[in-house]
Order: sequence, then C-alpha cells, then structure tokens
Amino acid sequence: MRGRDKALIAMALTMVMMLSGCSSSQTDNLLDSGIKYIQDHEYQKAKETLEKALSQGASEHDCCRALGICSLEQGDYDSAIEYFKTALSSGNGIIHDVDFDTNFYLAKAYYLNDDYSDAISVYNAILNLRKNDKNAIYMRGVCYLEQGDHDLAMTDFQTVMKLDPKGYDRIIEIYQLLADNGYEDEGIEILEGVRDQNHMTNYELGQIAFYLGNNAQAQNYLELARNEKSEMDKSPIILLLGQTGEKQGDYNYAISVYKSYLEENGEHAEIYNRLGLCEMQMAVSYNDISYYSMAINDFETGLALNDPNENKALLRNEITAYEYTGDFETANSLMSTYLSLYPDDEEAQREAVFIATRI
Repeated sequence: MRGRDKALIAMALTMVMMLSGCSSSQTDNLLDSGIKYIQDHEYQKAKETLEKALSQGASEHDCCRALGICSLEQGDYDSAIEYFKTALSSGNGIIHDVDFDTNFYLAKAYYLNDDYSDAISVYNAILNLRKNDKNAIYMRGVCYLEQGDHDLAMTDFQTVMKLDPKGYDRIIEIYQLLADNGYEDEGIEILEGVRDQNHMTNYELGQIAFYLGNNAQAQNYLELARNEKSEMDKSPIILLLGQTGEKQGDYNYAISVYKSYLEENGEHAEIYNRLGLCEMQMAVSYNDISYYSMAINDFETGLALNDPNENKALLRNEITAYEYTGDFETANSLMSTYLSLYPDDEEAQREAVFIATRI
C-alpha cells in the first residue's frame, strides 16, 4: 500500500471516530481503542477490541466499518467484504459521504480478492450518484483491464485523463498498468503525449523520462527536484532517483542517494529495502561477502520501523541475504517466521524446503 492508500485509511478511521460519538462512553472508548490499534498496525488487538465494542452495543455501522478496514489490512478480503456490506446495510437509508467511502473500501476488497465483476458493480453504483468521480472511473478501468477488456478499460482511462489532464501521477499509473498487461506501446504514447517541459515540475519530468527509459535524462531532472527547497516529502524523488542508478548498473550512485536521504531525513522502510538490495548487488559485483552483512543490517533496520507495506519484502530479502552468507540456520529460522506471517507464498514454501536441506 502506497501513500495514497495510507491517507485514505487514515481519513476513513478519522471518520469512524467522528461518527462514534453517539454511543456510550464505554463503547466509545472501546471503539476508539480499536481504531488506534489499527493505526498502530496491531490488527489482532484491534479485532478483539472492536468485536467487544460491538457485543456491548456500540454502533454496528461504525464497528463493522472499522473491522472491515482491519480485515483489509490483514489481507482477509472475504471478511472485509462481509463487514463492509454489514456496515452499509446498517445505515438509516440516507446516503452520507462516509457511505461512499465505505463503498470504495468494499470495491477495493472485491478487487484484491480478484472479484472484478463485483468490484465493477460497486464502482457503477458510486458513479450512478457521482458520475465524474475520477477514482471510481479509474478503478473501474483497472478492473476491466484485469478482466481482459482492454477497450472498456481505455475508455475509462481516457475519461480520467480528460477530467484531470494534469494528474500526472495517475497518468503514470495508467502507463504502468498498460505496460504490465502487454500494452506498453499504448502507455508510451500516453506518456509522450502529456510531456510538457514548460509546465511540468522537475519531478514530473523526471518521472516521465524514467518510465520512457531515458535514465540519464531522468536522473538530471530528479537531481534538480531533490535539491529544490520545498516542504514536500522527497522520498518519492529519492526512490526514483536511486533506481535511475540501479537501471544503469551504478549501484554506488544508488547507495549514495539512499544513504544521503536516510542520514538527513531519518527513517523510511522502503528506502532501507532498496539500499539493502543494492548492497546485495555490490556483493556480487565485487565478490565481497561483507556487503551481505550491510544488507542484512539495512533490512533489519527497515523491519524495525514496522511498515506493513514493506515488512514482507524486507523479511524475504533478509532471508535471501542470510542464504548468500551461508548462514542457513538463521535463514531457516527467519523463513519459519515468514511463512507463519505469509503462509500462502508458494515460492517461499519451495525455498524453505531447499534451506532445510542445507542445515
């Protein structure tokens, strides 16, 4: 989950807290505690607390909405769907902004559960009342593309770009979706069509150049963006700038970019992950096992930040680094932890068998 999704969940939880004021103080406290547990990524505690609040008479709408968000974060999409449906059905029949928001989460749960037709139905229901909702149109297009309906997807994507012609982040997402589904030429045509050197920021120009494969040009724009005085979060710039080095095989440059950011700005799990991956590449390039130890340290530092969007990749990469050092006992122990958290990862299951043979 990226920044936009995190912001949406934070907003959703805030709305639940605002709406929960009509119940008793005891159930209010339970509901607020459950929401706080979700914000702290303590999902099991959140679920137990919210279920207790529900059993003691707290608002079914508010509790089920929060439980749906909790289940969504845990990857339990079937439960999330049922909770969101219950939350929606427990309303008073008057449609509020919070109901649109809950519908978006219901559609997201369907999408993540590969139930694209049901997700499309929810987006259609939203669009029946808000016909120009860019997010609903875009996500409906994503679902169409997942179903293999290229033409309907492109119709929605074109509509979104017409409604927001300067929404470059969304346009780049459309390019990435098309490229991932075998339509990269169409995606490139879209990027080339929106490139505007006179009106785009250095970061936006850097993004376009990066995805068009012009790494050196992207690096120039992104370096300019990195050095601009601004209050904006520079981590997206840093992540892309580092990857311009990675794509050119210049891992020293990428490492320098990532380390410089971390030294100046502190903690960022995704950047620690990319830093560790670069150090693993350096271990191969220089045939120097010490780089694996550096990578392990960075993966562990990233894991300590407990970012639910990065924990899986960080732990998996740490296991791989231990394998390359020849420390299969530690790799085996970490793999047991990994599979307890992500039991459906079939590739990891196969790797676990291999690791076990090396002890």
